Amino acid sequence: MKIYKAKGNADFEICDSESFSPELVKLKIDLIYPTDSDISVYKGRMNTKYPIVPCRMATASVSDDRPEYKLKRGIKVIINPYDLSYVKNDGLNYVPVYGTDRDGFLRDFVAMPNENIIPFPDHVKDTEAVFTETIAVAIAAIKKFNINKGDYVAIIGGSILSNLMAQLVKYYQGVPIYVSNNLTHLEIAQKCGIYYTINETVEDVYQRVMDITGGRMAEHTILHAQDDVSPHFLFSLACRCGDCLIVNVNSSSIMLSTNIGLISKKQLTVKGVSCGVNAIVSAVNLLAQRTLDLTHFIDKTVSFDNAHELFNELVYDPKRYIATIIKN
Repeated sequence: MKIYKAKGNADFEICDSESFSPELVKLKIDLIYPTDSDISVYKGRMNTKYPIVPCRMATASVSDDRPEYKLKRGIKVIINPYDLSYVKNDGLNYVPVYGTDRDGFLRDFVAMPNENIIPFPDHVKDTEAVFTETIAVAIAAIKKFNINKGDYVAIIGGSILSNLMAQLVKYYQGVPIYVSNNLTHLEIAQKCGIYYTINETVEDVYQRVMDITGGRMAEHTILHAQDDVSPHFLFSLACRCGDCLIVNVNSSSIMLSTNIGLISKKQLTVKGVSCGVNAIVSAVNLLAQRTLDLTHFIDKTVSFDNAHELFNELVYDPKRYIATIIKN
């Protein structure tokens, strides 16, 4: 049995599995999806207590029969990555996350409270279920808007999260406009049915959005805050009195500079989203309904024993793959 603990200096301390409280449900980890926040933990960019086990998104199998929870040995489950027992009293409403604030899932076994365990819906694959939290964040973001049929929503920044938000805009009968400087993400968006995609490196983004919207610009704009995005599009692509949203799941410091004068000039509303805790059930329902296309994301799979090498690779080239999966 093995646990990878990030030391905060782009290295792991490898430990034996711990003893578990009998009140918790023991799980064997099956698939792990390392995210940008996990790489930040590995590099030591997070404000957390080291050493810590990274990885917030995983699927697992129940190790022992737990009839009191109606869980049978071998049943496949999704792990809710949020610490549901924690209540913050300082008004920030911050919910701790496994892998960032609590030891996460880069290990072969873990024990979790029953409320964090979600049995697989019928017909859902584990290669789809590992994206549950990303779907939940996308839902939380889209629900910040009142999207009417035909509303234009400009989504800035190529990523799996941006792709899922664009697909959800279509689901709610809006019209997504996907803006990125990453050709691979643009191609995947097209495969997922996103009609309007704009390559900001070769196109005049403002003019293209003006042409698409008939001059009115986008009623809603979303920025997935990453180091390589163009933050000024969040405001310049919005129509007058439009809604703007900044989404950032990675709690490490991301410094983006832009002119905020357009906020007052256009009378824009600006909000933020960093958490999908209240949308996990909705995300699982969407998985069960097969509403979203998740088939184009995973382009690298490694064994659990090779996790260290994968993390080292991602430190030096974090954008090399769309989604990497660690298989235990």
